[in-house]
Amino acid sequence: MAGKLGTVLKETGWYLSKVLKALSFWRRAPPLTTFAQLVEHVESRSKYVGQTALFGYVKTRVGTRYVSLFEDEKFARSLNIAKWEIFLAGLCDLAAYAAAGIARRTSASADETTALAIHIVESALANEEIPAERPQGFDDIRSAFRTRANTTIWSEAPAGNGLFQNSISALVHWAPIADELKVLDAEIVKNSMRFKWKSVRDQFNEVLDAEAVLADWRSVRAREPAPPAG
Repeated sequence: MAGKLGTVLKETGWYLSKVLKALSFWRRAPPLTTFAQLVEHVESRSKYVGQTALFGYVKTRVGTRYVSLFEDEKFARSLNIAKWEIFLAGLCDLAAYAAAGIARRTSASADETTALAIHIVESALANEEIPAERPQGFDDIRSAFRTRANTTIWSEAPAGNGLFQNSISALVHWAPIADELKVLDAEIVKNSMRFKWKSVRDQFNEVLDAEAVLADWRSVRAREPAPPAG
């Protein structure tokens, strides 16, 4: 069991490093003033929410069998697949929320906001190696998010949980729990994730210097080709 558990923990190393950064950031709560900081913020918090929500749900549901389940290769693989899919859904949701928040506080046009949202996701995904659990890579995520960004009416983007429905649903869909149990758990699990996202939004709104981030992103965009908007 120790060998299987060690392998699973090693495979989650990419996650844990970002989670630790997120926790450290939470203690210091410095202002967000650059595009690079924004990307790191969105990426780390998406991983933090995804991991704590997923592992918390699974541990609560399986109870004392939690550690022993890592002996099951099928379960371990399912958990790693779920980890990636929930993170990716959360990344896109939080990127959309971040871009909408900057637009609300600045002079960013709708086209700029679309490009900014896409650039956040593209930059975050560029930091990730293709995982064994997702051999197809991230092109489907990029394509789907470009479509989402291009069809979002940023001036009407909700400030609450409205932009986070994909990741909230992804937790229930991907968690390696029997479907008949998910039916019983769904609303409680979704509410738990809604609460986690609220904490993330509250901190983001507190530390964001929207004008500074937008100015820095405009500078970055002027020096480098922006990701395609469509």
